[in-house]
Amino acid sequence: MLPEGPVAYLFDFWVFAVGAVVGSFSNVCIYRLPRGESVVFPGSRCPRCGNPIAPYDNIPILSWLVLLGRCRKCRAPISPRYPMVEALVAVLFLLAALRYGATASTALAALLSAAAVILVFTDWECRTLPEEVTLGVLVLALGIAGVRDYLGEGAFQLRFSFLGEAVVGALFGAALLMAVRVGYQLIRGEEGMGFGDVEMIAMIGAIVGPLGVLVTLFFASFGGTISFGVLQAGRRLLWSGFRRQGPEAAALRHGLLLDGDGKVLAAGPRWAEVPGSAKAGEDAVSSRGAARPLAAFVRLSRRRARMGQPTDYGRLFVDDGEDFFRVLAGRAEPLPDGRLLVFLSRTDIPFGIFLAFGSLAALYWGRPVLERLIGWVPVTGSRLLP
Repeated sequence: MLPEGPVAYLFDFWVFAVGAVVGSFSNVCIYRLPRGESVVFPGSRCPRCGNPIAPYDNIPILSWLVLLGRCRKCRAPISPRYPMVEALVAVLFLLAALRYGATASTALAALLSAAAVILVFTDWECRTLPEEVTLGVLVLALGIAGVRDYLGEGAFQLRFSFLGEAVVGALFGAALLMAVRVGYQLIRGEEGMGFGDVEMIAMIGAIVGPLGVLVTLFFASFGGTISFGVLQAGRRLLWSGFRRQGPEAAALRHGLLLDGDGKVLAAGPRWAEVPGSAKAGEDAVSSRGAARPLAAFVRLSRRRARMGQPTDYGRLFVDDGEDFFRVLAGRAEPLPDGRLLVFLSRTDIPFGIFLAFGSLAALYWGRPVLERLIGWVPVTGSRLLP
């Protein structure tokens, strides 16, 4: 049911405000869950000075703007990611309310939106999909489905109830990605998909049902294909722009600058963040641990540089076996004065990010897409897919 008149504006404002508050809590989850910390205790604190954040400095979006993005006590900068996440979740909540009104579909859309935002950031920053989110939202989605049946919207029958469809959707999604995971392991002899992705698609299936799982995977695959081409083109443009700034500036922004003997003259964040990478003044090929693939790339690049040839490599796997994992693209270009300029850029976009995008797309466009692509599927039989 859609509110009308002034009530509608009050409802929309309330939903936006709730979304901003949930977005603030999402920031806590994004930072603490990958580190194994409690999201309840202690309260919000400045990561630099440890000063507890007062309630009036913890108002979503507004406090960051009033404080100009800095801690009130120590004036340390606060990442703009915090208000961005708060605003993003608030907008997604509002879109759900505008689309579905005061209904259970809005609650499910809001739940999925908050989970998707948290999982996108944790997967991008730490390559992890916390079970507290995936399994927690899965349980909540099943609970909401059961309540809808209890209130008379459905019937307690596996085929026709909300709960039945939610259970089938979760199992169907998990089975599909588990089959992909096992098949890749058997064929390639290595892990191609984490178990967190399996848990995430089960969570999505409990919200959008089995047909929604198919649409989610369709949109996720489509998004992955498009992003691959866009990232390749964007990387070339980015490197060209840095090249015009001069070798030192380019290295400090997005790469590495070596002297004629292979010692590090300047290094950007992509090199410095890798555990075991050589520091300024050290031989780049002396890098150890997770940085060994980068050392091998530098060694090959220096050999080719003696012949005046650049070196390109599209996928450098950098993994310390614990928390750090990156897939980097590299290009090394010899300079006229004998120095070597190396560009590094991330190319790994975890599949969980595409699943998050696909799930939201399925929520809003899943039914018309299914009806257009495969009209023979009994889409009308789906209760969960809005």
